[in-house]
Amino acid sequence: MSTRCTIGIFNNNNTITSIYCHHDGYPAYVGKTLLECYTDTDIVNKLMDLGDLSSLGENLFAVGHTWKAPIEGVCVAYGRDRGEKDVEGMILDDLYSFERHGKDIGCEYQYLFKNNKWTYRKIFGDNTWKELTIEDCER
Repeated sequence: MSTRCTIGIFNNNNTITSIYCHHDGYPAYVGKTLLECYTDTDIVNKLMDLGDLSSLGENLFAVGHTWKAPIEGVCVAYGRDRGEKDVEGMILDDLYSFERHGKDIGCEYQYLFKNNKWTYRKIFGDNTWKELTIEDCER
């Protein structure tokens, strides 16, 4: 069983670019990795450029990394690594659309980067947005 999540970034025009991540979407893994490795707009946008992910890694790319021979700590992307189509990041109109999308595709968590900070929510929990902290990732 996978803990699925969506990861998004607020754009300058108030839309949200969003990608799906299939594995380890809980704060102790995806949340912690985002806090430690994806800390500015440029790197988060490069993450969005990968499109949907099988798993999030500390690094975007490594020489020799493939779907069949993944390198530990490298993002595994459906498009780049597996050659799948229609797995690019989605542009959603607003926060409501982002929230609805995560729920509609069965995600448990959502992460959103805005003003150089990560926020998150547990969709089927208290469902409120909170700033993501290292303490949240250690629970």
